[in-house]
Amino acid sequence: MSGASVVLAITAGAVVWTGRHGQESRASADENVHVTTAVVERADLSDTRTLGGTLGHGRSRVVRSGKEGLVTWLPRIGAEVTRGGQLFRVNDNPVPLLYGSTPLYRTLRDEGTVGRDVKVLVDNLRKLGYDFGEQPEVGSWVRPRPAATPASDGAGAEGETASADAASGESAEDETASGKSGQDAAPSARPTAADSDSAGAGSPAASPSPAPVQVRRGEGVLTSGVIAALKRWQSRTGAAATGELGPGDAIVLSGAVRVGGLLAEPGDATGGDLLSVTSTVRQVTVPLEADATGSVRRGNKVTVTLPDNSTVRGHVTALSSDAQSADNAGGEPQLTVTVGLDDPDAESVRDADAGSVRVGFTSAAKKDVLVVPVGALLALSEGGYALQRPGGRLLPVETGLFAKGRVEVSGPEISEGLRVVTTS
Repeated sequence: MSGASVVLAITAGAVVWTGRHGQESRASADENVHVTTAVVERADLSDTRTLGGTLGHGRSRVVRSGKEGLVTWLPRIGAEVTRGGQLFRVNDNPVPLLYGSTPLYRTLRDEGTVGRDVKVLVDNLRKLGYDFGEQPEVGSWVRPRPAATPASDGAGAEGETASADAASGESAEDETASGKSGQDAAPSARPTAADSDSAGAGSPAASPSPAPVQVRRGEGVLTSGVIAALKRWQSRTGAAATGELGPGDAIVLSGAVRVGGLLAEPGDATGGDLLSVTSTVRQVTVPLEADATGSVRRGNKVTVTLPDNSTVRGHVTALSSDAQSADNAGGEPQLTVTVGLDDPDAESVRDADAGSVRVGFTSAAKKDVLVVPVGALLALSEGGYALQRPGGRLLPVETGLFAKGRVEVSGPEISEGLRVVTTS
């Protein structure tokens, strides 16, 4: 062999080369020896890993009643409940579902009450088709007007307003700031103490008026129009048309739900869990070790292989926030990855039975890059890699992503269509 002595050894899928760059060499004295070659191709490259998952309706949550009494009706397992539909009945009164992110934590009764919980009621009444006029503008001032009947929940309008101001967290998608001021809005300038004094003039025994409250973004106002719309809705659902809505009168969840299980029976007291619900949309859940989530991010695209071996695309929608002990003997902590399907109404998804699926996670991806089989890489003794031409010439390369037996390569002499030696 002319030039320097050459030693080749296959190590970890690459070939170790101990010769010098640019030298012509032969694998044997016979110049016609057959070598396996491959062509440098331009392609998309992605590194994926496949994990087992379960096709269902996502993680479940438990629903409880906020009111004392006896359960008198529960829905069937598999039933879907949408906005305004009843989830269950307590003392034969319907408990409907409302969409939102702020639960009913106080009784909404007094005209002029302001808060995020009021916004939940306002948004749901509007979505259910009830007209109640325009809401006061964000930044305007509203004076609560206590109802004539005594408060039964131990807090006056002013205290309730303070609670609303202290409430935090993001509102639901349809809990956005609303438009122009309505008839119950006070002037945009903050009222003064003199306004309160003049309001009570001529009535020495009258109680001081509650302090005015400024409407903030994401809050609603309980106007006379909203109270009237609430009464109409209550009458339509079969509830007493009181114009009041308190804890336990409705359940606030993020959206439509599917009843996954019944945890009580008619006649049981409402002190415990009543039912479990999930999303109405088919989803995939994947258990994952807590220390293996580094490459999994919300929004990552995945490929789901269904039981009939058909595939659908999806994306990571959520990772459970707290690790729970796994069922395996080691008891290692696990997280639950929730995958949303891009087309959950596809026929293949609708026809698939709930059960095991395979989920391919893409941890890295490169588009339109030059690739060769990993076996074409020559690992140089002095460091780095090269590709070998059929004639023996070495071309230094930089490597990128390794995936599925192929590797991304680049270099000044590397181009699409170039033929190089490979081990397979």
